[in-house]
Amino acid sequence: MMFEHILVPIDGSSLSALALPVAADLARRYGSSLTLLYVVPPPVVVYAESAYVYDGAEESARARAEGQRILEDARDSLDHPDVQLVRLDDADPRTAQAIADEVVRQGASLVVMSSHGRTGLEHFFLGSVAEGVMRRVDVPVLLVRQPKTSPTRTKHPAAQEAGR
Repeated sequence: MMFEHILVPIDGSSLSALALPVAADLARRYGSSLTLLYVVPPPVVVYAESAYVYDGAEESARARAEGQRILEDARDSLDHPDVQLVRLDDADPRTAQAIADEVVRQGASLVVMSSHGRTGLEHFFLGSVAEGVMRRVDVPVLLVRQPKTSPTRTKHPAAQEAGR
């Protein structure tokens, strides 16, 4: 079998959801098991005025619950019988490394994930989780990108005049 186990990292965004039907289709074609992965982001520490109160336990519980909801919603959107849900609560704070570690732990033979396709300065400043995963794993990574929308073409005024 070509792809026995497909891992799909998701983050709850509409962009990450684009990878779900692609992964499900591949899993059906190859008889693969499918794992949906959500990496709970590490808490953000904000140093502000002394009046700011941060409840780490409450925020962590909220983030875990949100991750579980995202996983369950994603599973419910699929038409595939063998879907495992994995929520990483205390993973490596570098999301790409956490995903790569799970690829090894799960024995995944393919990763299907979405990518923003950022380039230039935007890529430099924001980085790319997908690129980080590709650099860290020894299995194929299929990137699903959002279709580019082209502006609606309007006829040149002279062509519109001639078409009347």
